[in-house]
Amino acid sequence: MASPGGGICWRKAAILAGAIIALVIGSGFATGQELFQYFTAYGLQCVFAIAVFAILFIYYNFNFAKVGAEQRYEVGNDVFKYFCGKTIGTAFDYYSTLFCYMSFFVMVGGAASTLHQGFGIPEWVGGVLLAGLVILVVAAGLNKLVNIIGVIGPIKIGFFVVVGIAVLIVGWPHISEGLETIASGTYQGAEAGQTVTKAGGNWLMSGLSYAGFVLLWFSSFTTLLGAKNELKNLKAGIIIATVTICAAILIIVLAQIANINTTDGTNYVWNAAIPNLILAESLNPALSVVYAVVVFVGICATAVPLLYNPVARFAKEGTRKFRILAVVLGVSGLVIGLFVPYRMLVNVVYVLNGYVGAVLLIFMVRKNTMDRRTVSSPRPNYDVWYLMKNGTPLPAEEVPR
Repeated sequence: MASPGGGICWRKAAILAGAIIALVIGSGFATGQELFQYFTAYGLQCVFAIAVFAILFIYYNFNFAKVGAEQRYEVGNDVFKYFCGKTIGTAFDYYSTLFCYMSFFVMVGGAASTLHQGFGIPEWVGGVLLAGLVILVVAAGLNKLVNIIGVIGPIKIGFFVVVGIAVLIVGWPHISEGLETIASGTYQGAEAGQTVTKAGGNWLMSGLSYAGFVLLWFSSFTTLLGAKNELKNLKAGIIIATVTICAAILIIVLAQIANINTTDGTNYVWNAAIPNLILAESLNPALSVVYAVVVFVGICATAVPLLYNPVARFAKEGTRKFRILAVVLGVSGLVIGLFVPYRMLVNVVYVLNGYVGAVLLIFMVRKNTMDRRTVSSPRPNYDVWYLMKNGTPLPAEEVPR
């Protein structure tokens, strides 16, 4: 309901916030691998990394929303040309498509690792199962895609956060031990020289990188939301989503810290491909089975738009070419996702694209700065500059007003 005077419609803002949250919480978030590398690995400094992400997330999503509302783009990727110009903007356009496809590799690896760690199923089986389901849904078209994500998204978000809170409550007395382990690097079961994988050299670079790779996901998405919704409602939704996402990150990260050396008998939280699966098992072995299923289904839902984006970029939906390209790109992504270790996929693909996203952020800041200067610059002294033209006074009608 809108507030008096035509204010924010909080119901609409909540719906928009839900859409934003659903996009952020993908396989890396659900498995815990992404959160571990970007936040948990830095101990208490994770709070600063989360703060950096939150500030930048609000900043660039507000920018995308504003541009969408003003320009009314029908193709979200046009926002790259707005901030970077035609040439560089076109390069970002194609790169963002490539990034979606590379992220599909990560989904394959996450699904394969989840079923292998949760049920002992060979990784190739999990990868083939995910790729097959995703190819079928993509080939069916956009409407099918939206229906699937709309149902699965809210369920997986609520499930992961509830499990995280339960694990944190149980493991809270061990928070200090976990922080000491991270600070000293004395991880149980570690071989000589073995340590955790980090997304950056320090918490600042990690926070910047996380905000950067998520930026590329939201550039087109938030721009289109801005074009189709009232700006005040979308801005409220962005703030609600940011607070919710950061709270969820902090809950799960603290749960990982408290259980940093918890093991399932083979892997520890600090070196597992799917650390959150061990957290679920620490509560109840049966819960880990449910968790693995929810993670797998959630990964499938996230993987669908990631494959759809590059296929739709080069072929018209519903055509034979579209279906063939869906199969070709799906199978190619399957092969890459199976042969590159999941932790390496997350580290390389997300971190690399985080820095590319940071470059786009620089162009955004530059554009904002130039726009402010244009608005605030005082009018030039036309009396001196314009009244003379080659030594001859200008006619009155040619003098700028």
